[in-house]
Amino acid sequence: MKNTGKTYKAIGLLKRHYYGNIILLAVVFLLILFRIVPLFTDGQSIGVTTERYAIMITLIAIPVSLKFFAYRLKRLSRPLGIMTATEKYKNASFLRLYSISTVTLMHVLLFGISRNMNFFWFTVVLFLVFLYCRPSYEELESLTEIPTEKKPDEEQPSFPNRNQTYGEQDLPKEEQKQPEEVQNNYPENEQVAGK
Repeated sequence: MKNTGKTYKAIGLLKRHYYGNIILLAVVFLLILFRIVPLFTDGQSIGVTTERYAIMITLIAIPVSLKFFAYRLKRLSRPLGIMTATEKYKNASFLRLYSISTVTLMHVLLFGISRNMNFFWFTVVLFLVFLYCRPSYEELESLTEIPTEKKPDEEQPSFPNRNQTYGEQDLPKEEQKQPEEVQNNYPENEQVAGK
């Protein structure tokens, strides 16, 4: 990779968005949790339908945003130019980050309104999901390199052959037990002298 300055700059921008977003959501969550912000101090009731839709949206948004990010990066032809790779990676990262942030903010606000513990725990889970959204220099760098092919022996694990035990497969060939030849002595197999 020739121009690492642009990639470091792009990852720096993504990390600022990432950490700023998490800090902002955490501050809002803590302000609502400890009732510092007077947002419906007495818990309002939320309808069962609203609660179910909020849970359903969350259960759909988490895997879809993570999988869509991976899909968008996987379908790109490699190697890409530095500018193209950084733009594609930034767009995919922003979409993933802000889709999960929107769902997190929805749960924080619903928790503030209703004081329902379901929204509290979903907010905690969504903060854990942010661990999988951290921008990575290695991911961006892999878009600008030619993909390497795996060697055939790396793809499949080595299993012992039928005469080896599992401990013997790691030993050098000289130390491995050699299978014993089985000799069957039957009268029809004997050599007769003179014939």
